[in-house]
Amino acid sequence: MHHPAQHSRTPNSDRRPRGPNRRRGQRAAHAVVAVVTVAGSLWSTAPGADAADSTEVQNCSDDQDFCSKLTVERPAVEERPPENTSGSLNYCGPFYLQDDGTYNVDLCDRDGRYIQTLNVSPRKPPPRPSRTSVISSAMGALNPPRPKIHTSPSHRKGLLVQTSTWLWLSPSYWRTYSTTIMVMGYVVTIFATPTTVRWKMGNGDSITCIGPGTPWVAGFGDSLSTCKYTYRHSSDGKPGDRYKITAIVTFVGSFTTVGLGGMRGPLGAVTRKSSIRAPVAEIQGLIV
Repeated sequence: MHHPAQHSRTPNSDRRPRGPNRRRGQRAAHAVVAVVTVAGSLWSTAPGADAADSTEVQNCSDDQDFCSKLTVERPAVEERPPENTSGSLNYCGPFYLQDDGTYNVDLCDRDGRYIQTLNVSPRKPPPRPSRTSVISSAMGALNPPRPKIHTSPSHRKGLLVQTSTWLWLSPSYWRTYSTTIMVMGYVVTIFATPTTVRWKMGNGDSITCIGPGTPWVAGFGDSLSTCKYTYRHSSDGKPGDRYKITAIVTFVGSFTTVGLGGMRGPLGAVTRKSSIRAPVAEIQGLIV
């Protein structure tokens, strides 16, 4: 029950119900919203008693003929107080947790003089997003860049049938990407790590490579390539006489949070792709 601080006065112990002939203006003149009296010394306990400390609070209103009294008890266990408020009135002394989750606390003026005891509710924490909403927001922000395709022989000059074509992505591309977003005021960090590349060769064939592939270096044999493909037919008759080569990279997502009790976990996979067009020619043999 909340008892806001109002004007204080010494209660009249022999107040009695006013008669019907008493003028209403006189009734209002003596009514106050909250008056606090302390029985005996402040927060005293009877000798030998096990009960918690208590104080007697006298509460009056303009619509009452009497001031009602109630006893506010303090359990023996002290808890960390909720955040104080600013202004001319201040909380003084410890906060005492009640069975219903509220706190009892003394209210004092700026000079530290006791005014009354309040029953207050702690400030509610901000709403926490659910795991589902965090994952949904994280998936929406999971946006790694598209890959850049490299081949050897160079796709710009043309590929050859019956000859291995090395396939790879830029080495700097193959790394974990991260970004940070806010979900209902909480920090969520998202990670995207590439795992595989599916190469669609434009002729109906496809291969899947683990990792970005190996950049070609002069003098390397085909055995050193970690991702290669050999065309058996030329691209003659295809649109533009070229095959469309597409690299589709699969990323595995994950997330961590701050202030959500260590909430973390995996996210669904996302893909990024790029395409090039390459002519594939047959080697013509010369008979002499």
